[in-house]
Amino acid sequence: MIQVMKSESISSLVAERADDIIKTRRQFHAIPELGFEENETSKAIADRLITAGLEVETGIGKTGLVGVLKGSKPGRTLMIRADIDGLPITELTGLDFASTNGHMHACGHDGHITMAITAAEILSEIKDRLAGTVIFVFQPAEEVVMGALAMIDDGLFDRYPADRVLGTHLWNQIPTGVIGVNRSTVFASADQFRLTVHGKGGHGAMPHMAIDPVAAIAEIITTSQTVVSREVPPNEMGVLTFGQIHGGSAPNVIADNVTVEGTVRAYTSDTRVQIMQSLERISSTVATAMRASSTFERIHGAPPVINDPEVASWVTRHASLVVGEGNAKEWEPVSVGDDMAEFNDRIPGVYFLLGAAHDNATVSSRGIEGHHNARFDWNEDCLSLGVEVFVRSAVDFLS
Repeated sequence: MIQVMKSESISSLVAERADDIIKTRRQFHAIPELGFEENETSKAIADRLITAGLEVETGIGKTGLVGVLKGSKPGRTLMIRADIDGLPITELTGLDFASTNGHMHACGHDGHITMAITAAEILSEIKDRLAGTVIFVFQPAEEVVMGALAMIDDGLFDRYPADRVLGTHLWNQIPTGVIGVNRSTVFASADQFRLTVHGKGGHGAMPHMAIDPVAAIAEIITTSQTVVSREVPPNEMGVLTFGQIHGGSAPNVIADNVTVEGTVRAYTSDTRVQIMQSLERISSTVATAMRASSTFERIHGAPPVINDPEVASWVTRHASLVVGEGNAKEWEPVSVGDDMAEFNDRIPGVYFLLGAAHDNATVSSRGIEGHHNARFDWNEDCLSLGVEVFVRSAVDFLS
């Protein structure tokens, strides 16, 4: 018979690892690697999992890996996912453990790695109390939204099916001690597009003898601003941003072609599709009206991250035991993207937001900034809270 653990026992198991949790975070913070290049990171993770007694498979989706923890009896399977890549940012935090290789963990993935490893070590210690399996997935290349599909295409779910999936993203704009558990959308979709307008080059002094792609692109960009304001329902979120424009070679030369690239964000799959379709339609019709032609390329990113409401209620219950009633709650969705969506689209799951804000005095004195900034930092006290949510959820699911 599986003996149920007392709530205070789980808290104690996490608390006694507090120093090691901080040490682990700082170890991984110092060695950030870009997507599909996380070789040192993956090896360090694998070493910890093997030492903890997990079965480990590496090289899934190139640099991804999986650790499998089996309880003393068969039962259900819980998957816990953590992303592991850094960003091409030179760190300017001034921390003693700051990276020095021109890359940076500027989005908290060092914390995500730490929480998953620590949860694996604790659950391994009490595996005789578990009926079922916990699969720990360490995913590469989240920042380029390619890692999840790389692992899936490599057979992740074929070899490691699961009944539920959990993940967390620490967020330094949410107070430490608050956990956001949404019953629906957490993050937006994240897609890109590339639009080229094909004109006819000529002399800048004789535009009537050319077909000006710059003028056409300008009109397309202006007209496209009506997509979100006039075609997307007012109660839906949509973002359409043009981020790059390339074309021309001299002030007095009309170019043959001009290319723009940008991003589309949405909280629902329908809006995601609608914005892209509208942009392609406007591009084609405006270009034609101005005697040009256009080529439109959609670059698939990640769907919106949408939580399962039943799993969200379950996680909220356990998170409330960690941070207190009222501090585990719905949080405003965020317009960034994350390929955790590929997991939630296939398995009932939850991606919860872990509050990681420093106090105002620390932010002011150190110049701390938000995610993807060279001065990004967060409160390490949040890590124990995230670990405890993972452990409590796993113990409950596998008891």
